[in-house]
Amino acid sequence: MEIIKQAPLRAMAVTPHPDDCEGGCGGTLSKWIQESGTAGVVVLCTNGDKGTGDREMEPAELAAIREREQQEAADVMGANDVVFLSHPDGGLEDSMLFRSQLVREIRRHKPDVILCIDPYRSISHTHRDHRMSGQVAIDAAFTYAWNPQHFPDQITQEGLEPHMVKEAYLWGSETPDVFVDITDFLDTKAESLSRHASQMSADPVARAKRIRSWAAETGEKAGLTHAEGFRRIQFNLESVIMRT
Repeated sequence: MEIIKQAPLRAMAVTPHPDDCEGGCGGTLSKWIQESGTAGVVVLCTNGDKGTGDREMEPAELAAIREREQQEAADVMGANDVVFLSHPDGGLEDSMLFRSQLVREIRRHKPDVILCIDPYRSISHTHRDHRMSGQVAIDAAFTYAWNPQHFPDQITQEGLEPHMVKEAYLWGSETPDVFVDITDFLDTKAESLSRHASQMSADPVARAKRIRSWAAETGEKAGLTHAEGFRRIQFNLESVIMRT
């Protein structure tokens, strides 16, 4: 177990739906950006067009609402950019298209750290889009983005360069092993979630109380007052490349 105190220079959050990033790593990303000047980007994989029980709501209308909400939430966190991949809600696939899109954003933004949902669970289940986004994000960083033989048109036609991501921080893990103190950013996390008004209850006080409680429970594992926890993968790509 480790408490992370050093922020990366660049970080990319890969979020399956609008609001997942804020709930999973919003405190950490906000802290890194606002306290340490990290260049942060949010890659939104789906448009969230099915995130309602209202049968009268048109999917295209909801998608427009949720993309606007995601931009507003990212602005609260201080993100430099939001990338909208606009796959349909529930439609993420481990496809060459999706892999190429995440590789492109890694090569564009050159993150030291990617943050995504842990796709591996043995106790609880999770949404299929969550698993797909986490798995493909990890694969994009470890297998593809650094190797110029993968998606070479991005290099020859778009002017991008291969990039080696150092680490992945996986939120929602059943076995977190690194923690970030977010005590001073609980209000920012709550405010960013509140911008997803189509998905949130109307009571911001109750929401902030729940966030504080969850962060306190996580923090207790690391001896912190309030924290977000992650399972960290250190890619060590330099040694991988030497073996290939």
